[in-house]
Amino acid sequence: MWTTCRRGHAHWGRHGAAGLLLADRGQVLLQLRARWAHQGGTWSIPGGAIERGEDAVGAALREAGEELGLDPALVRVHGSRVARCGGWSYETVLGRPHADAVVDLHDHAESDGHRWVPQAEVASLRLHPAFAAAWSDPDAILRDFVAGAGTES
Repeated sequence: MWTTCRRGHAHWGRHGAAGLLLADRGQVLLQLRARWAHQGGTWSIPGGAIERGEDAVGAALREAGEELGLDPALVRVHGSRVARCGGWSYETVLGRPHADAVVDLHDHAESDGHRWVPQAEVASLRLHPAFAAAWSDPDAILRDFVAGAGTES
């Protein structure tokens, strides 16, 4: 459900939204948003509205399951980055697959494709505008997380 923040901007998710940035070996899992979806045809992370009573981690993992068939038990959460706008927020949950995980993905209705993208190639894709802003933010949280993926146990 669309909502309007105090700054007058329209956002998806009355209780905010969240997405999963899954990184492994210097690559990030990106999803090609279905053409019929808002900002369809752009690359982003799987995500969507936070449901009543749900936290951002639960929402991000649920959405990744709904959109790409990702089993949430395969993901280790390492933190998050929050973007705020007039009382509304989007939380990017930072995760890595467990060391022994076999990540088997399938595109569902909201996804026209997915792929593991090397960190250096992400900015060259046609990105969802909000993800592009987060990815290129001077805080470098997302880029640094992906660059370090696979270096921690």
